[in-house]
Amino acid sequence: MTRKRKTKKDSHGPVSFEAGVIKTLWDISQSLYQYINIDDLVLHIIKQIKEVMEAEGVSVILHDAPKDEFVFCWAESDPNGLVTKLKEIRFPADKGIAGGVFKSGKAELVSSIDKDPRHYKEIDYSTGFKTTSMIAAPLHKKDKAIGVLEVLNKKKGIFDQEDVTFVTTLAPIIAMALDNARMYAELEEAYKELQDVEKEKDKLLRHTTEENILLRQEIEKRSTFDEIIGSSKVMIDLFKLCEKVIDLDITVLIEGETGTGKELIARCIHYNSPRKNRAFVSQNCGGIPETLLTSELFGHKKGSFTGAVADKKGLFEIADGGTIFLDEVGEMSPVMQTSLLRVLQDGEIRPLGADYHKRVNTRVISATNKNLEEEVRKGNFREDLLYRLNVFTVKVPPLRERTGDIRLLADHFAKKYSQKIDRSTKRLSAETLHCLENYTFPGNVRELENEIERAVALAQDVGLIEVSHLSEKIAKKSMTISPDVKIKGSLKEMVEALEKSVLTQALEKHGGNRTRVAGELGLSRYGLMKKMQRYGY
Repeated sequence: MTRKRKTKKDSHGPVSFEAGVIKTLWDISQSLYQYINIDDLVLHIIKQIKEVMEAEGVSVILHDAPKDEFVFCWAESDPNGLVTKLKEIRFPADKGIAGGVFKSGKAELVSSIDKDPRHYKEIDYSTGFKTTSMIAAPLHKKDKAIGVLEVLNKKKGIFDQEDVTFVTTLAPIIAMALDNARMYAELEEAYKELQDVEKEKDKLLRHTTEENILLRQEIEKRSTFDEIIGSSKVMIDLFKLCEKVIDLDITVLIEGETGTGKELIARCIHYNSPRKNRAFVSQNCGGIPETLLTSELFGHKKGSFTGAVADKKGLFEIADGGTIFLDEVGEMSPVMQTSLLRVLQDGEIRPLGADYHKRVNTRVISATNKNLEEEVRKGNFREDLLYRLNVFTVKVPPLRERTGDIRLLADHFAKKYSQKIDRSTKRLSAETLHCLENYTFPGNVRELENEIERAVALAQDVGLIEVSHLSEKIAKKSMTISPDVKIKGSLKEMVEALEKSVLTQALEKHGGNRTRVAGELGLSRYGLMKKMQRYGY
């Protein structure tokens, strides 16, 4: 018996089902180029399916992988309000006929829903829609199932294999449209980000150019150790020692009290070394949480911890080819010590949250104000890490051991901060210098610098920095009278005794350097010679 061909009516009369299918496929293929908005496109396609198949409802269900649930994303249905209700429904991905089709990857025709125990009746209960028959076809993106296309309730007659073929033909088109929409959204987002980058490009280029010029100027300025003020023997020895390590690509440990200028020494070593054209970065390792220090040194991946909203390069990677300065390295936790040791041994870093390693060629200069050998004995510092860090050790003397440099440093800072407040350079009185040179400066050069900055601010309306401009703790340290000075006799005899005592102290202090003694005492060289002759020197 020959099967009757299905027909449908349009404005021109009866149209065969096959002709309607072809017309629908043609219309859908054209709509792929006409609709940019994915919602408009999918709704147009399922409306065409509903009309050509004379169904009561069509829906596209997508799989929410993180929750393993099905979500009704688009629907076309006769009953009013059904679409809104469907969009509020979620159901487990292993439930219903949709769950079976999603799992098997094969389309199914269910002629009688009442006879299929898989039917998830809760959806009908929630919407008030009675499902009687269904065609369900899986939606695939490449080799991955992403959802299910459902066509419900034939208005006249029953669904047949031609209907199944039609639905399975359209399912890949819908899946492709969804994938294209995803890529379009990603491209649109990327384009917006690119526009933001373009807006900042000129500003960034200007900033980079200016930064490069300043960096070049800094490199040229630091081509020698002139930036470090000091002419005492201990400092000359220090400069000679640093010069020996400049061209040696080895780790350096700088030891010294707080405020002695350890980072300045590190910068000088870097800017005189073959690595001078690459980055110099520094990180204080004290008083910083372990996770944050790990991120700063080695970088992190997006999402590796709360607040990690994007990938970030660490300082070791930024300084690749250059130098990293690790201050207060003795404050590192045991875990960080292990991580640093691995970098020094293998030349590789592992960003926080990453499953890979990166090779880096970064010179390490570290600094400490602790006795690391003592810390090793106490069990606070790894012995093998100490051996890696102190291949070459530089000890920076405290200011109390180089008092002969105080005058040079004070004059340097007076000039620096006078220029900063746009005043003529302040000079320090002889008495002020005496006070400075007789103070121990526990905070070293940094404390001296702060003291001079304060004094310049107080003396901005006068040309000379007096003792009254110094802080009380330093002002009290004026030159004392030697115990062997006898305060008796005539005024002339007492003045001469005091003068001889001051001259003696100054000569001992400066090792007999007459130029410095004359400068300290406010005398000309000729005047000093006369004084020395008078007192038998």
